[in-house]
Amino acid sequence: MTDPKNDDQSAFPDKITPSSSTTAGSDDGETNSIITRHRANLDRINSDSNMGRSYKVPEPSPATLRRWNSRKLSITARGNHHNDNVVASENVQTPYDQEDSRGAGERWANNLKASCLHRTPRQWLHTMLPMTKWLGTYKWKEYLQTDVMAGLTVGVMIVPQSMSYAKLAGLPVQFGLYSSLVPIYAYAFFGSSRQLAVGPVAMVSLLLSTGLTMVLDNEGITKEGVGEEEYTAIYATLALQTSVLVGLCYIVMGLLRLGFVTLFLSHAVVSGFTSAAAIIIGLSQVKYIFGYDIPNDKSLHGILKNIFSNIGQFNWKTFLLGTSCTMALVGLKKLAARYPRMKWARAAGPLLVTVISIVLQATVDLEARGIPIVKHIPAGLPKFTGTIAFEETSTMGKLTVVVMSIVIVGFMESIAIAKKLAQVHGYELDSSMELMGLGMANLTSGLFGGYPVTGSFSRSAVNNSSGAHSGLSAVVTATMVAITLLCLTSVFELLALATLASIVISGVISLVDYSEAIYLWRVHKFDFSVWMVAFIGTLFLGVEEGLGISVGISLLLVIFESAYPHTATLGRLPGTHQYRNVKQYPEAEWYDGILLVRVDAPIYFANTQHIQEKIRKYYQRAEDRAQARSVHDQDEIQRIKYIIWELNPVSHIDTSGLHTMQEMNSTFKKEMDVQLCLTNPNPRVMRRLVQSGLADEIGRDHIFVSLHNAVQYCLDNMDSVEMEKHASRVSLSKMGSGGNELQLLPLSASAGVLPTSPIAEVNNESSCTDDEEVGLNLND
Repeated sequence: MTDPKNDDQSAFPDKITPSSSTTAGSDDGETNSIITRHRANLDRINSDSNMGRSYKVPEPSPATLRRWNSRKLSITARGNHHNDNVVASENVQTPYDQEDSRGAGERWANNLKASCLHRTPRQWLHTMLPMTKWLGTYKWKEYLQTDVMAGLTVGVMIVPQSMSYAKLAGLPVQFGLYSSLVPIYAYAFFGSSRQLAVGPVAMVSLLLSTGLTMVLDNEGITKEGVGEEEYTAIYATLALQTSVLVGLCYIVMGLLRLGFVTLFLSHAVVSGFTSAAAIIIGLSQVKYIFGYDIPNDKSLHGILKNIFSNIGQFNWKTFLLGTSCTMALVGLKKLAARYPRMKWARAAGPLLVTVISIVLQATVDLEARGIPIVKHIPAGLPKFTGTIAFEETSTMGKLTVVVMSIVIVGFMESIAIAKKLAQVHGYELDSSMELMGLGMANLTSGLFGGYPVTGSFSRSAVNNSSGAHSGLSAVVTATMVAITLLCLTSVFELLALATLASIVISGVISLVDYSEAIYLWRVHKFDFSVWMVAFIGTLFLGVEEGLGISVGISLLLVIFESAYPHTATLGRLPGTHQYRNVKQYPEAEWYDGILLVRVDAPIYFANTQHIQEKIRKYYQRAEDRAQARSVHDQDEIQRIKYIIWELNPVSHIDTSGLHTMQEMNSTFKKEMDVQLCLTNPNPRVMRRLVQSGLADEIGRDHIFVSLHNAVQYCLDNMDSVEMEKHASRVSLSKMGSGGNELQLLPLSASAGVLPTSPIAEVNNESSCTDDEEVGLNLND
């Protein structure tokens, strides 16, 4: 092996200075030519690539191998003196000395210890209280005014919205206001996003309503059985407990750094689930628009049945008020979207219809005319409800389903908008820290009279467009809610329920993502089918069942893509050393006797069978192609003698993958006289190959740095074998002819060698169109 350190280091000079040279054709016979650093490096690459150096894949040092073997021994055995007598060559550092030289648990503990010990008090403060990070660089003169205005704008929006979402959740309106006070303060201190507006949202409210209703129904607790007042008290206690449990789940997930969990939910699944849930939310508010009681149901057909079963009680007055408010809110949103100067209309819409409704109640007495209003709202700040939440802990275990559904949907909704806002404003967002912020918000919500909260798409968009630069805008919003609870509850008691319903309906209309369904149908039919399954499942089976279906589909997609990885046969691009997929590059060249394959995924127990079948299939196709060509060209059959396996995309291999490779190597070598070659394994994969003994079974000389080196080696070996057989046949021919005219017999096809001058076969056959397969075709 050639050591590159022995080469002339002047080829990489620290500084390239202009040099002069005489060039013919100039007027004075001399001209200055500038050689830049980049030109020198380019010349170096062009000349160096033709030098034909050979490298070997780095192998673990003997000291590293001894450490691996010593794991099976006791602590005392590992301390024996014979380990100290290691020659200098064994102490040479390789990639394996830095990677996986210790157990995974020990590495994790050491990294955690180093992280804790090396943190400064300032870094600890930023970790435990993210607010201090942006507060230390806050530009008071530049940002304060816009933050205050953004906070006031969102405050105007959140007061009527929170009351509406509390009704959607099946709770009194004050629960919505309580959920918009202490939790917002908590998120401002502990949250990592500076523009995210946290508080009650429609999706979480619906999940809470359906989940708690199911829990009480399973326990046989109904309004008719225990009375409406007792039922409301039990329901409110469960809502407090749910919020506390959601907060604790978020905090634990943040400590364990599980912010990646939402990556397993595909966009198509989330869009289908959200669209169906938005329709269920809108229909659940129809009872306030139509003016008569409609029993709740988790499915579309159930809700429609309940709506039309009592349609005779239809109240045209509430319908007129509710539809008018809904049309006004939708119109103001479209106005704000179309005219940038009118962007204030989006935030002012809920407040505008609220004020109009309150004025109408105060002047013409809507309640006396048959239009229900909110009525009583307790004045004052929320009391500590921790004792109530933990008073009856036996019911907490029955809240698992509703808690997990809120955790998944809440974090998914919050992190999506938080990452987008962080990208727009150019700061980094830590998903795990975001979990901690949401955890503290939900925990304090349950401890101070609220229900589960998360980031709101609509209010976050308004907060951002209003110029928010930090969490100070959230502090202003929460303060405005506190003023409302202290001074304005008697005013909001006059608000009509139809107006609250119109605020909810106008908010969820935009969640019906029909444009995404059209896009998926046009671009990716399989993703469209996934969208439809999630959409129809949620719509007709219920929100929780739909969420389960959505999560199940996402996990199945992950498993499917993992179990059926992309595979391909490779060929050399003419004029280069690059080897690419022959289906993507039809002009790529194949070589007789050699099969090049690539698997673009880790090799583990779920995909080993598929990979083995694909490689055998490629081998059989290559053999059939050689047979067909020999018949057409009246030439001997050139059998496959080498299978070169590109391991660069393989990031990991487990014991099942190792056993599969051992089986393939043994089968090909014994039954087919085919040598398996490996190229460019990463240190982690190479370590497994060495530990398992597979590297020795294949042969260390059959593991290469690059595909090109492997191809050169195989061609050279086949050429040597053919030349030896050719010489042998020449000798036998002379002996048989007794010195007469030389007669060469054709080489036996079983020799499996190339002609003396190997000729490349250009891959232009139509049969190669199937060389790249991914299990099933998901792109149509």
